[in-house]
Amino acid sequence: MHTRTQAEELPAPDPTLLVLLAQAGDRAALEQLLHDAYAPLRRYITRLVGGDLADDVLQETSLQIFRKLPFLREPAVFRPWTFRIASRIAFSHLKRARRWQPLDDAPAEHLTTLHPSLGEPPDEAFLTLLDRVSPASRAVLLLHYQHDLSLEESAAILEIPIGTAKSRLNYGVNTLRKHFTAERKLT
Repeated sequence: MHTRTQAEELPAPDPTLLVLLAQAGDRAALEQLLHDAYAPLRRYITRLVGGDLADDVLQETSLQIFRKLPFLREPAVFRPWTFRIASRIAFSHLKRARRWQPLDDAPAEHLTTLHPSLGEPPDEAFLTLLDRVSPASRAVLLLHYQHDLSLEESAAILEIPIGTAKSRLNYGVNTLRKHFTAERKLT
């Protein structure tokens, strides 16, 4: 018989196993998968589309995960697969809402120095400034820097060639760098 402390010390189930169980109809496994995916997807979606649309995109993403999970052929790629679904839905909402504005229109009070160190999550100033980068570049920046995914994984999630992911990352970084250089000259 397990005591409460023994149950709390059990390791978390393998995500691949959870996917297989959920595909076989295990409701608890599905709930655990959705619970584990919620926070990273929420951060990604909120930074990509903004707070106003985040709840709608997250709800639609969760519904699509539920509907399409039985058809996922490679259970080991569940996490990137969820980001792919979220990206598609987010871009669809962004196209309808035309939610981004060019970096040139960014208010000066949002521009602070950017020092994202390796191993540390991006700071709020970086994430706020991302709202001024095109959604295509923003998605690559978020997946690569906020979710610590490689460029290959980011490209796979967004269904773009690796070269396109590299150029979008480069464009986003250069746009941010150019803006910071201009701000430093003003101070």
